[in-house]
This record gives sequence, C-alpha cells and structure tokens, in this order.
Amino acid sequence: MTTNVRTLDALRSPNFALLWSAQVVSGFGDKITLFALAFVTWELTRSALSTAFAVVIATVPYASFGFFGGAIADAVGHRRAMIACDLVRAASIGLIPLVLALGAPLAVVYALVLVAALCTTVFNPARLAIVPDLVPRDRLGASNSMVYASDRAVEIVGALLAGFLVAALGVFAFYVDALTFILSALLLLRISMTEPARRSLSVSGMVRDTAAGFAVIRRTTVLWANTVFSLIAQLSLPVINGLTPVLIFREYGLGPEGFGAAEASMAVGAVVAGLALPGILSRYRKGPVIVAGFGAFGILLIAIAVSPSFPVTLALFALTGVANVVFFVPNVTLSQEVTPPALRARVFGVRMALLNLTWLPVILVTGALADAVSVQALFAAAGLLTLGTALVGVRFRSIRDVA
Repeated sequence: MTTNVRTLDALRSPNFALLWSAQVVSGFGDKITLFALAFVTWELTRSALSTAFAVVIATVPYASFGFFGGAIADAVGHRRAMIACDLVRAASIGLIPLVLALGAPLAVVYALVLVAALCTTVFNPARLAIVPDLVPRDRLGASNSMVYASDRAVEIVGALLAGFLVAALGVFAFYVDALTFILSALLLLRISMTEPARRSLSVSGMVRDTAAGFAVIRRTTVLWANTVFSLIAQLSLPVINGLTPVLIFREYGLGPEGFGAAEASMAVGAVVAGLALPGILSRYRKGPVIVAGFGAFGILLIAIAVSPSFPVTLALFALTGVANVVFFVPNVTLSQEVTPPALRARVFGVRMALLNLTWLPVILVTGALADAVSVQALFAAAGLLTLGTALVGVRFRSIRDVA
C-alpha cells in the first residue's frame, strides 16, 4: 500500500496532473489506430511483412528524422511543441477514413500515419524532458513510474476496447484517435509554466543541437554505457511489437479481439510493475534493476516461443509487461538525472533515434522471415539475444553499478 501511495504522490503537482491526464486521454486512441491499421493491412495484403511494418511504422521517421526531434522540442519549447504535435496528429489521423473511402492505395494511409509519426519524434522527447520541470526531484522516479503505469493501464481498457471498436466501426475508428489528440492539446494548454523564448530553427542549427545532444551521451560514461547496452538489449522489442499481430492472426487463427487480449495482458503486467517500482528503486541501484529487467524479458520471449496454448501465452505476455517496466523506467530516470536540463530533449531525441535506427533492419528482416518461418522461432531468437546481452552487461561496472 505504501508503494502505491508513493507512486500516486506524483499527481500532487497540478501541472504534472495535467500532463498525465493529457496522455491518459490520448492513450485511449493510440491503440485504436494501431489495431485498425494492422487489421486493415492484414485484410488487404495477407502479408506478415506488410502487417509488421504497419504496426511499427513509427520506426521509419524515428530512424530518419528522430535525431532532430529533440532539437526542435528544445528550440520551440517542450509544452509548445507537444501542443502543436497533437493538433497535426489529429488532422492526419482524421483524414485516414476519408482517403480509404476515396479508394486511395494503402501507401496514402501509410503516408498520413508517417506524418503523425514525424510529430511523435518531436512530442516524445519533449514529454520526457518536461517531467523534471513539473515535479520535485525526489518525485522524479515516482512520476516516471506513474506515467508508464497509467499508459499501460489505459492500454488494458484501450486494447480491449480497440479490438471491438475496429470490428464494429472499421476504418471510422480512426476518428476516435483524432479526437483524443484534440483533447490532449486542450489539457496541455492549461499547464502553467514559464518556457524559454523560442529559438530560430534552421537546418544547420538543428544539426548543431543534435550534435550537442550526442556529445552529452558520448562524454558521460554512465549514459554512454547505458545507451549502448540498451540499444543491443532492446533489439527484441521490434520483434515482439511487429510480429505479435501475426502470432495472433496466423499462428493462433484469432482476430482483432485476440490481439486486444494480448496487448491488454502486457498492459496489466506493466501497471502492477509501474505501481511497485518506486519502492524497488528506493532499495536497489538502477544498474542491477535494468540488467535484471532485460534478462527476465529475454527469458519470457523464449517461454512464449514454446508456449503450449493461447491462455499460457497471455500470462507470459503479462509478465513481459512487468519486465518492460523494470528496465524502462530506471533507464528514463537515469537519463533525466544525468542530463543538463537545457539539453534533455536533445539527448532523449538522439537516444530514441538511435534505438529506432537499430530497430528498422530488424523489422524488415524478421517481417520477411515470418512469411517463411514460424513467429515462435523468431521470438526465441530475439529472447536469446536479449538474455545474452544482459549476461554480458552484468560484467561491466558502468552498467551494473549505476546508483
């Protein structure tokens, strides 16, 4: 009970409560677009590669444009950037039913989703960078846990609701997500804070700002070691993210409701872990927790590969949600603590871009392989990679001994 109170204490800050509320509202719609895009793509193409690409399509702009997202957020102002991104995303997602009704090819739908994803490359670094400005330092870990746990809590309802909404409304379900972006922007407008003046944007300026963010990562020993370790360990994430719908639709022969159940199971595990994590972090160093989280995640992927039934797979998905929180939240908190405030969005932007740049070839290769081999075999290979990386990482002090 004490742990839960510590986590919920983050909401004592009115400004953080507004940020949290905006993301709860927006989170309900995100799953709807994910499910609608995945199901529409599968129905039109029956291709594992196309479906995997549709699910993780946000990786493409992160891999190409993500390096500049944090620089733009720092220049514009974190709150201003988030509001603008929400409005553009509402417009682009809201256009999808119209272009499908006009008979446009799937490529046009992908283009609209890519526009929304480009905004996300600016929004996400700004979102992570603004949290330390809204809460006291001693609540930073609890605030990150609160954001992550509530995101996953929304997914429990959102994932289950999305499957039924997509089945009932078809492409019109995209309108629901567009509305949530508008509501999120309205909530963010109410945050009261003093932002630095806007700086002019130019290509050369963005390149310099991005280079400054990378320089912080490179010269900070703990941050550099954590970045390299996490990049390798998280190569299993695009496999599970991209191929879970193929696992559900093809291997188990289920529909969007089954996909919703799998996503909801992961969310349940993440909520439980998110509420408990502040208490764990107060007793243990971040380094061992991160390594243990990655190791557990790898083991669970291997277990999913040999799961005898869908109910067992759902239980294992719930445990992957726990493991994901265990390595993700300390990673974010570590980066926030060691990065100068004026450079936070740039550092997060570079880290996200590097992450998604490494994900892109994994998505393409495993998506293509899934048309020829079982998804379970690819899950097992991904799990072995993450587990092996954790076992190697525990041997390095700059990874293992982080306080």
